[in-house]
Amino acid sequence: MKGKIVHVILIVLLSILGAASSQAEAAIITVNNNGSGNYTSIQEAVNSAQDGDTILVSPGVYRENIKINKELTILSNPILSGSQINRIYVIGAGPDNAIFSVNSSNVTISGFHIAGVFSRKDIYNEVGLYLEGVRNCSLSNNTLMLNDLGIVLNNSQGNYVNGNLVSLGSEGIILDNSKENVLSNNLVVKNNQGILLNNSVNNTLVNNTAGSNEVGVFLQTSQGNKLVYNLILKNEYGIHCQAAGSNILTNNNLYINGIGVYLRGSSNNSFYENEFINFLNAVDEGNNVWNSSSAGNFWDNYTGADVDENGIIDTQYVINQTTGAIDYMPMVNRISSGNSSEALSAKYNALSTLFNRKYPVKSGNTLGKGVVVEATELGQVNTSLEEGPVFLKLGAEWCRACQSMKPILDELASKYGDKATIMSININKNPQLATYFDVGYIPDSSVIVGIENGTYVYMQQDGNITTDRVRARIVGLENKEVFEKVLENALVYEEKGKIG
Repeated sequence: MKGKIVHVILIVLLSILGAASSQAEAAIITVNNNGSGNYTSIQEAVNSAQDGDTILVSPGVYRENIKINKELTILSNPILSGSQINRIYVIGAGPDNAIFSVNSSNVTISGFHIAGVFSRKDIYNEVGLYLEGVRNCSLSNNTLMLNDLGIVLNNSQGNYVNGNLVSLGSEGIILDNSKENVLSNNLVVKNNQGILLNNSVNNTLVNNTAGSNEVGVFLQTSQGNKLVYNLILKNEYGIHCQAAGSNILTNNNLYINGIGVYLRGSSNNSFYENEFINFLNAVDEGNNVWNSSSAGNFWDNYTGADVDENGIIDTQYVINQTTGAIDYMPMVNRISSGNSSEALSAKYNALSTLFNRKYPVKSGNTLGKGVVVEATELGQVNTSLEEGPVFLKLGAEWCRACQSMKPILDELASKYGDKATIMSININKNPQLATYFDVGYIPDSSVIVGIENGTYVYMQQDGNITTDRVRARIVGLENKEVFEKVLENALVYEEKGKIG
């Protein structure tokens, strides 16, 4: 008997040692298309790798379609990073296959620029990242441009999609027959459909930005999903629900969409503590709930008395009387209505005020005298305008031209810091501001001289003002004299205003 026990113990120990040995043998494989790595293509590295291995890909352009059927971590090489030259581009070699196709669970893909040729002829022609029947995969910090479909999860569960930029495609992020996935901190802009959930349940969307799409978020025959703290901005339809039910949408900001929420054939969805500032806030053709037991939503076009000062308007807000779509606890309008002499319209005054509330101004003087102000809040721009013009540069750490502008900004701050604010915004860290200013190429610079009807007023190089930022912005790296000329024009404009 004792011998049998010893025998069993030895078997267990050998099993443990075998597992430890397998973990210890996990390898780091390098890829460099110049021949200095273990392999010159990502697919070659995948083919030779074992479960648990890590593949580090060095900067360069890789034209290939990659199939992953092992538990791997595939990362951009952290040794070289920062400038635009040191990006890792993966471009599909054939349009009929996904650029990254993942059929294994426990796969991580992070830090790649995945580019396709957006055809618009067949929206299922080219896919950037495609996951099929997998669990516990992580897709993070990738940039996907010009793919027909950006990121697709099909029949997949418990995966994480975080911090990706998806733009200029037909559909940005798609969950199809998928459940219990988490989409967070993604920036999905300038697509036909931003984020699409089709026949998908119990997924969580948190802190995403869906901007300048035809549809920001589309819930189609999907149930039990939760959308919280998302920014949905400048879409034709902010949120579109088609045959969707029992979804919860709370603490989302819906700004300047054609229609904030459109519910068609959808019932039992719950909306509360969201903020609606749109041309048309909501269309509800079903039977949905527009408040919780303690609060409803904020509607920019609704004011009323709050006698008990509990933050809830005493009268209900009717969305659709016929279907009984009513917010019984609309949140108090925090916006001052003003008077007829004020230039700001009610809607855009509301938007500006809400941005100030969402991105509160830090204490102290915001005018950087001799220093460049690193801005993270729209309120910093608004407060600085009270003290003078604002030179605003939008860029990113990886942008070489943006880095070359740093000494120019320092010189501008030194020369004009007592009269104007020189301000810089990192669009990677502040995607909501990149969406607000409609950034398409960086560095993107402009000089703001005021606010008119809720819109910033910009100084052009010819000395004229405009509310059309496209006409005033300076795209790319220019000589310091170009920026100085616009600032001088802005200071002359301000001085004329004071005299007038």
